Amino acid sequence: MPPPPPASSDWISRLEGGLRRRYAAGETIARPDAPSDRLILIESGTVRLSLTGAGREVTLAQLRRGGLFVTHTRVWLVAAEPAQVLSWPVAEMLDLVARHPDLGVAAFREVGQILRGALDLIENLAFRPVEARLARHLLAERAAQGADTIRLIGPTEALATALGTTRQTLSTLINRLIRAGVLSRPGRHQLCLHDPGHLARLAEVSSG
Repeated sequence: MPPPPPASSDWISRLEGGLRRRYAAGETIARPDAPSDRLILIESGTVRLSLTGAGREVTLAQLRRGGLFVTHTRVWLVAAEPAQVLSWPVAEMLDLVARHPDLGVAAFREVGQILRGALDLIENLAFRPVEARLARHLLAERAAQGADTIRLIGPTEALATALGTTRQTLSTLINRLIRAGVLSRPGRHQLCLHDPGHLARLAEVSSG
């Protein structure tokens, strides 16, 4: 049994029951044509939110333990690594909020983080070059994982897709930063951040 979700999701404990399922890496958790809407809580692992169209995929966000999602959008939810989720029909969440209005603010604040992530993505693609997007991603993962050596989820292609670039361009940028001593690669799916200050300066670079 996984540990309980973070304190910010305490209102979730007021929902009874729930469907608990495990998913293998790469397995689809939710798709846009699902017959009913569900509230999903990530209990373990990492889950990728993405949009697809015209033969392309754009990653909107990655959710970890305690992350929430509601399947009423055109977003795909896919396990980036083995994951366990707990879900309820959206109607049960709405009924809970109706009976306990004080919980509504907390619930919808957390669900609204998905919109914030989408706006961040639009800002990155519109105003920041690829190296700035990479720097912001690495710094965000450093903060999320609490270490200078971060674990990458999936192969280089997955990260390139998330950053809106190609595998070749991303590999070139990472190798350039490694040669400059900003990064090193201690493992196949790891990067060590030796100069976060340099990455912070890169992250603020705007194409405009």
